[in-house]
Amino acid sequence: MKGKLKLKRFLEGSRDRSFLLLCHHNADPDSLGSAIAFALYLKSIGVERIRIGVAQSVSSYAKRLLAFSPVPVEKNPAVKEDVVVIFDTSSLEQLEPIEIPRGKFVVLIDHHIEKERPIRADIAVVDSSRTSTAEIVWELFKYFGFYDETAVKALLAGIVTDTANFRFANARTFKAVSEMLERFPVQMGEIFQLVAPASDENIDQAKRMAVLKACQRMEIRKFRRYIIAVSKVSAYESLACKVFLQLGADIAVVGSEKKGVRISARAKESLVKKGLHLGKIMEKVGPVIEGSGGGHAGAAGANGKANLDKAIKLILKEIEKFLREVD
Repeated sequence: MKGKLKLKRFLEGSRDRSFLLLCHHNADPDSLGSAIAFALYLKSIGVERIRIGVAQSVSSYAKRLLAFSPVPVEKNPAVKEDVVVIFDTSSLEQLEPIEIPRGKFVVLIDHHIEKERPIRADIAVVDSSRTSTAEIVWELFKYFGFYDETAVKALLAGIVTDTANFRFANARTFKAVSEMLERFPVQMGEIFQLVAPASDENIDQAKRMAVLKACQRMEIRKFRRYIIAVSKVSAYESLACKVFLQLGADIAVVGSEKKGVRISARAKESLVKKGLHLGKIMEKVGPVIEGSGGGHAGAAGANGKANLDKAIKLILKEIEKFLREVD
């Protein structure tokens, strides 16, 4: 893994510096869990000035992880620190409205495929063969000789969610998880509870209303033998997508125009195995909505400022193009 040695040497000589650990829009357990684990490592080597920042919000699936953080977690923080460490983020647009001033030392830790214009970092530890950023952080911790049970729980939460409960895991994923569980007596049931999907909880009224409205507004498109569900809501787009898949859709696309444009998309594993990659489609959507997009093959999203209808048309066009080719 490139950058390990350089990062280790840099951190060992940076105990007196201040650090800001940044997570992308609607920070998920992989991004936030990695940042929290890294904050625990920095604390262990004597770094005293540490903050964690999230762009816009924390995902509902990641909020329980906030209790693990040894430092403050702030929304849209002003960047005052000497060192900025960015987790699970492939473009600066995913950090808006956070702006990183020139002259800051930037470290990037990520598992996404590098874009044409990647984030410029002084040290980049990027491995797109990994199924989560948390796995990369674990590899770094092994190299650094750092082992901590709370950090492991935060990383396991990231791995569980980014692999969709191990559905998209590979041999290296299970190796990393096995190494963690051999080190600490963590029960996986506890990790699943940390990131339990809303359908397993007492869903509050706002979530139930959002899902019911999404169903009410749902447009069902049949393309050949596939069913695509499209809808709009004011919040909880990803939850609505998951419900649509549970109801029988092969692909779900849900958008929102409240406080800017947000789009979430999900696809069944059978289509992912055939080559569908929603993350790559969402990257094309980013410029259309004056923002950014990306994600995984079976689960992806985009955030921007305008043009929701135009973006959904593009997503459907790309999906239908893939379905036409795959058949």
